[in-house]
Formats: sequence, structure tokens, C-alpha cells
Amino acid sequence: MIEKTLRIGIDISTLLDHGPNIGAGRYIINLIRSLLEIDKKNTYILTGRYTSPDHAGAVYALGKNFKNRRIEFKLFRTSPKKLGLWDRLRFPPIEFLGFRADMLHCPDYLIPPTLNRNIILTIHDLAFIRFPEFNFDWFIKKYTCEVKKNARAAKKIIADSLSTKKDIIKFFKMEPARVKVIYLAADGIFKKLSEKERNTNILKKYGINKKYILSVGTIEPRKNFISLIKAFNYIKQKDAGSDYKLVIAGGTGWKSEAIYRERETSPYAKDILFIGRVPDRNLTQIYNQAELFVYPSLFEGFGLPPLEAMSCGLPVIASDSSSLKEVVGDAGILVPAGDNKELQKQIMRILKNAETRKALKKKSLTRAKKFTWANTAGRTLEVYCKSIP
Repeated sequence: MIEKTLRIGIDISTLLDHGPNIGAGRYIINLIRSLLEIDKKNTYILTGRYTSPDHAGAVYALGKNFKNRRIEFKLFRTSPKKLGLWDRLRFPPIEFLGFRADMLHCPDYLIPPTLNRNIILTIHDLAFIRFPEFNFDWFIKKYTCEVKKNARAAKKIIADSLSTKKDIIKFFKMEPARVKVIYLAADGIFKKLSEKERNTNILKKYGINKKYILSVGTIEPRKNFISLIKAFNYIKQKDAGSDYKLVIAGGTGWKSEAIYRERETSPYAKDILFIGRVPDRNLTQIYNQAELFVYPSLFEGFGLPPLEAMSCGLPVIASDSSSLKEVVGDAGILVPAGDNKELQKQIMRILKNAETRKALKKKSLTRAKKFTWANTAGRTLEVYCKSIP
């Protein structure tokens, strides 16, 4: 680590426009909080272009919470139309508006108009290239071109997992040394609660009045919720799940129609709940009071929901695809992606066997402790410092 005091810029546009309750938003706000906690020397300049003031308060709160740390804000509110024009023209660069930093970390694929050449770029995954059938053609064409260009412009690339690093090297022809794997962590709010801390009224608010199997994620084809609903139908037919509901928490994404239709046509539709995006304080309660967490996703750049579930002490079943085996490891049950029969079998096995559930709960808590935001921030800070000549 070098001795020079740095001005470290971080583009927080995604956090400003979408808030801290989506994956990229969680990453940005937790990374910044942890950097401010561990770094006593450098100055952080948070910059971002945004179209709605809804989440600006959470950003400015960082300055209040860390008064003893050096932190500056260079935020630029604009309209959607002007933002689109700004991106097309790539002018003016944010430096013309007062932003000044030794380096700029762009933590969500995109680089704003800038004169800075010390760019650190985080690429969470390349799902839009790996699974084009799950996205719209215009999105695939636009983001493949944009992200590839940004990867080549960046001095260093941070990938959430070894799986994502391999994809970046393969699809963008990157030198392996330019891509650094830095794992994420669960937000500190996700933890195992005591019996006294559990609030059953939260469950009632979402219509949960039975024991339940839980899954969390945006409602889109890549999450493979159709297979989960079919597995739930199967265990209901076998009476193994007669006392259970299936609860899926997450906002609606694209191409979600078939997933909702699968629920509507299920003979057990009344026991399948889509409860939408849930605030973290409520989601912690929902994690803690579930019997089992199932995550059959076909592809993830990292996979925060299984880690959040493990942090709350839940037994976890996940697919063995992409990064999920890196996150879950041997602490959960890994099922071949797309193998519906094996998914059904493992859900039934866990529901029927209390001792297995107990053992998996213990493994989950142990595994989750290996992922901390302090470690994520420390390794990210090393990348920052090494990027400066």
C-alpha cells in the first residue's frame, strides 16, 4: 500500500436511482460504509448522476454517520431525457462540474463521462451474454457493446466471483491479471434472531400463516422460479408439504409473465405467495422464521440471497451453477441446475428430516462468517492503491 493520501472517487448513480435494496445498491452502500470504517487516511468523493431524489437521503446520511472521515459529494440531478443525451455525447465530463479524484471506481458496469484514466470497474456478471434468451435483444446488444468497451477502458476490473472472472476473460478477451475476484458479503441486518426477537406479526402482514419454504430474488426467468413452483406442487401431492406455503420475495423483472402464470395454474396457488420487494427489517424476520431456503437460479454473478439466508441460520438448497457453489460451498445442498427431479427430492428430504435441517443450519452460520464487508472493503482498497502510478 502506498503512502500517498488519495482522493478516491466512487460513482453511486445506481444507488441514487434505485436505492440500497437491489443487489448493486447493496454492494455500493455496504462497500462505502466499510471503506469509511477501515480507511482513516484517504478522502472519498461520491459522485453520481440521478433523475429522482428518492434515495438521496440515504447517501447524504453517510456523511453524517462518518463525520470524522473525509467524505465529499459531487452529485448531479438531471432529467431522464438530459441524462440520455449526456451519455450519448459523453459531454460534459464530470470533472467540468467540479469532480476531482485520483481514481474513479465505477461499481455497476457503467462509466460516466469522465477525463479520469484510473478507472476501476466492477462487473457483477455477464448473464446478458451467457443467457440471451432471458433478456431483450436491444438490451443484449446495447450492454454487450457498452460493458465490453468499459472493460477495455478500465485499469482494473473487480469481479464478484471466480465464475464471473472466467466469463470476463472468455467473452472480453481480458488478461487474467487485470481481473480481481473480491467476494461480497451479506448486510449486517441479516443475522440469526433469538425467539424473543422474532415477530410473527410481520408474517401475518404478508399473509404467511403456515410453515413455509422461502426464496428471494427478482421475478425473472434466470431465477428459475417455475422449477421451484413445480417442485412445490410435487411435494404437495406427496403430502410432504401439506402444511407448507411457498413464499417468494422480490420485485417483478422482465419476462416474468410465465412465472406468474405457473402459479395461477397450480392446484396449490393459494399456498404460493409472491410478496414483492420487502424492506430489509421485515426480510430479516421472514428469513429467520422460514423452514428452508431454496434458490434454484440458473446463473448468478455472486448470489446474495443464499448468503443472507445462511447468515440467518437457514438450511439452504441451491443450484450448483456459476458462482453459487463458491458462495454456498459445502454448507448447503447443491443441486444440478435445471434438474427438477433432484430439486424435488432434496426439498422433500430436508423437510422430512429434522436432524439434517439442524446440521445444515449450523453449517450455514459457520459458512456465512467467512464473508464480511470489512474483508471486501480491505481488498478493494488494495486495488485502489495499486491502480495509482
